[in-house]
Amino acid sequence: MSRRYRPFDPFEREPFDGPREIRFPRPPRRVWLGGLLFLIAIVIFIFASPIVSVITELQWYDALGLKDVYTTRLFLQVALFVGSFAISFIYLAANVVLALRVRSGPGLRAVGIRRAIVRSAAGGLALSAAALVALILSGGAGTQWQALALFQHSSPTGMVDPVLGQDVSFYLLALPFLHSVVGWALGLTFMGTLLITALYAWRGDSFVLNFNPLAIAHISASLAFFATAFAALLWLGRFDLLYSHNSSVVWGAAYSDVNARLPVLTFEAGAGVVTAGAMIANIWIRRLWLPVGAAGIWVAMLLLGQVYPAVVQGFFVTPNAQSYELPYIEREIAGTRQAYGLGSVTVSNFNGDKPLSAQEVQADSVTVNNLRLWDFGALQDTYEQQQAIRTYYHFVDIDIDRYAIGTQYQSLELSAREFDFTKLSQSAQNWINEHLQYTHGYGVAASPVNAVIGEGLPDYVESDVPPKGRLNLTRPAIYFGEVNKTNDYVFAPTNTREFDYPQGAQDAYTSYTGTHGVSLGGANRALWSLKLGDFNLLVSSQLTPQSMVLYRRNIVDRVQEIAPFLSLDGDPYIVVVDGRLYWIMDAYTTGSTYPYAQTSTFQSNDINYIRNSVKVVIDAYEGTADFYIVDPKDPLINAYRSTFPTMFRPIDSMPPALRAHLRVPVDLFNVQVEIYATYHITDPKVFFAREDVWDIPTASSSPGAVGSQVQPYYVLFRLPGEKNPEFLLIMPFTPHGKPNMVAWLAARSDGASYGQYVAYLLPKDKVIFGPQQVANRINEDPAVSRDFTLFHQAGSTVLQGNLLVVPIGDSFLYFEPIYLRAAQSQSLPELKKVILADQDNVVYTDTLPQAIAALVGGQPPPPVTTPPVITPAILAQITGLVAEANVHYKAAYAALKVDDLVTFANEMAQVGKLLDQLQALTGGTGPVVKASPSPGARASPSPSP
Repeated sequence: MSRRYRPFDPFEREPFDGPREIRFPRPPRRVWLGGLLFLIAIVIFIFASPIVSVITELQWYDALGLKDVYTTRLFLQVALFVGSFAISFIYLAANVVLALRVRSGPGLRAVGIRRAIVRSAAGGLALSAAALVALILSGGAGTQWQALALFQHSSPTGMVDPVLGQDVSFYLLALPFLHSVVGWALGLTFMGTLLITALYAWRGDSFVLNFNPLAIAHISASLAFFATAFAALLWLGRFDLLYSHNSSVVWGAAYSDVNARLPVLTFEAGAGVVTAGAMIANIWIRRLWLPVGAAGIWVAMLLLGQVYPAVVQGFFVTPNAQSYELPYIEREIAGTRQAYGLGSVTVSNFNGDKPLSAQEVQADSVTVNNLRLWDFGALQDTYEQQQAIRTYYHFVDIDIDRYAIGTQYQSLELSAREFDFTKLSQSAQNWINEHLQYTHGYGVAASPVNAVIGEGLPDYVESDVPPKGRLNLTRPAIYFGEVNKTNDYVFAPTNTREFDYPQGAQDAYTSYTGTHGVSLGGANRALWSLKLGDFNLLVSSQLTPQSMVLYRRNIVDRVQEIAPFLSLDGDPYIVVVDGRLYWIMDAYTTGSTYPYAQTSTFQSNDINYIRNSVKVVIDAYEGTADFYIVDPKDPLINAYRSTFPTMFRPIDSMPPALRAHLRVPVDLFNVQVEIYATYHITDPKVFFAREDVWDIPTASSSPGAVGSQVQPYYVLFRLPGEKNPEFLLIMPFTPHGKPNMVAWLAARSDGASYGQYVAYLLPKDKVIFGPQQVANRINEDPAVSRDFTLFHQAGSTVLQGNLLVVPIGDSFLYFEPIYLRAAQSQSLPELKKVILADQDNVVYTDTLPQAIAALVGGQPPPPVTTPPVITPAILAQITGLVAEANVHYKAAYAALKVDDLVTFANEMAQVGKLLDQLQALTGGTGPVVKASPSPGARASPSPSP
């Protein structure tokens, strides 16, 4: 069958015409509407996440009473970003438009021919580049809100640098922000110059550096701005000399800095201003050789500016460094000590070479009774096995603090029993259990630092679940703690009862009653579902209108979010106060621009200024965070307090019971110890020669082992010359390269003495054993060596504890605990032996009393009855009890006036109970008279307060 074709019509179209034009029908209006809605949906999707983040973060801060902290920070960030972007884009866009107009040709415009310059390819590309540069610059500017806050609230300290006469606050608060502004301006003017130069040189397919006079004028104007910014950078460089390290001898401005670099920088900054003026003049001169020549001269001048100080240093200063640098070394010593809080260390002498006597042990019985025999590692293992109770509980670390147990002021080691969801079986790790049921840990375990019972185990003063002991813990739930979790949030209260603690076959359950979570009522449920990426939150029927989300439950993350401008200590510690659990976290302000201060490393950052200015108290149940200022002289924290006035509180407003648990933190003390090892020297000549530099001592934990650095440690003892024992953080020192002890430094933490430092210097003509020397004596002792060998042969592992040293009387007492661990897994480390040593003897016994008896002459010292020590912690309790008794006493007599005998009897009964507690605290032995009114009693005159 043949194929048929439609006949050719010659009048319809030519046979060799091109293809017929295809015309699409015009889309109806609903298609345009659908496209618009799709575009809106994309925009909402892009911006939904930051909008949801802002709303939910605002709710979280508001729940903590810190809403204005978030809004202030957000305002500073937005203001910097928007302001920087607006200025950058306007500056760049104006230059681009001007360059495009010059490129388009003034001759054509003169005869009436106009070209589209902004809507051209070059215009669109240049404006896009300008917007991109402005976005990059403003993105960096938005991160400088902390520098802006410090700059805005800078206030003088009264201390000025000895070279340029600027207040210290200028270096710490203003200079960093000025550097940020100048750096931003330098980047903006450089990119602006580069952008318009590229526009003038672009010829469509190549770049030609052949500029017309108008282009030269425009580039010169841009270079004038760049030269001005560069001159400002050089001017600020003068102040940078005060904390630089250009000399191998001096931290800060040394001789060559003050007499060579400073004049050179001043001259170069002035030359920069002159160059800017020359560029402005070239707007009318319009010669290309002028900016090129100025740039060449400036580069040569900068190179010569590096050569001249090097010549002064190499030919004059280095061969005669001692005579040239001594005044600047003196400034460095004073500046470094002040920057690290060591400017007022009290220095005393201490002999320390006498044998320990029974009388000294009696006089310092509190010290002996608080020797820390339980190392943190060994005790944590013991807590995990004895006090975890269930597999899902975990003790993150061991904290050490002091408490009044009865009438005794004791050092306790304690740890929070936190819930670790990852330790549940895999089948139990579901959404309900993670976010609704297993919401909190429970209680603490606590034991004295030296108490041992049974086969060498801790003697608990607080233990088990539900808690029992002498700390009177009434609110043991821990909703906020140190355990790190990926999804760190729970919902409470809900229809699912929360697991409280294990109780035989029937577990105990509870419901959260806190008030500082974010309510999930209304639209909040959907917002937080988006925030957390948790769809179950949106659809679960277990949540109620009263449910709240408890977010950021890790206390470090919580405080870091609230105050990102503070550096946080690595060891938050739990305290028990008035039956509740609180976390205390030390926070620091740091800087790197303090004049004449040595730089050191702190938390992976280089700093040359540090203050422990803030104590943060976090309620373990509510999650509230209170920030208390303990160093009101710190200019940094004063600036932040002015920025966030509702965030910070004075230390005097901290409850006395909490304040009694403050301590000088180890992280700060570690930095100060490293600095003080050198900067205890105040004579510039001795400092230059490094004749008396100290080392941090080492001590080996087993025969043949390499010694490790001794860490600072908390002890409770009486300082020489003081009447009462104190909670102290101490560190011994040895001479550089030698093992004997030469000094020790103590940081005080109790009462009005908080934050004071005391250094004790040992005689230089006598050898006082250092920790490593005593460790060698212990490892060489025949009895110790024999027992260790037998223990190992019996299948046990010997664990030598940390070797610590404390002063007692006019002697030093060295002590080291010895633990045994069976070879089986899950075995407990048991404290089996105690080693004590002084300058003459090493004793090795089963218990601490036996060791003391052997060391002081074979007989234990006779027991002495000493009155209870009125420590700051006990004093705070006494003050509170007296105030409470006075309230009940007044209430009793107010009731008696109206013949309310029942209320009178009840109130007087409360007075009697409080007097009993006062009697126990003060060590009174006399009977306490209880008031019992007779039926016919009448009102007596009102009691005086």
